[in-house]
Amino acid sequence: MSRSRRVLHRFARRPNGREARNEQRKALAAVFNALAIALIVTGLIGPAINPSLEPTLDVARRVGLVLSGVAAHLVVRAILWSVEDK
Repeated sequence: MSRSRRVLHRFARRPNGREARNEQRKALAAVFNALAIALIVTGLIGPAINPSLEPTLDVARRVGLVLSGVAAHLVVRAILWSVEDK
């Protein structure tokens, strides 16, 4: 196996223990949750924080950001539902 393949395999393989898999799932959920929060905050109060965004973020784009944030939160719920019980 080549060196680059071994490096990629290290990150793509499934961990052996249940607790390790759960920690990876929780870390992935935290990343998606942070993305969701950023999208929702930008959509709701972005132009109030940074007035230069006003011409760029019209109502349709702001609604799109909020809906994207809601979708990211649904992904977080799906990830956390896959956490294995003890």
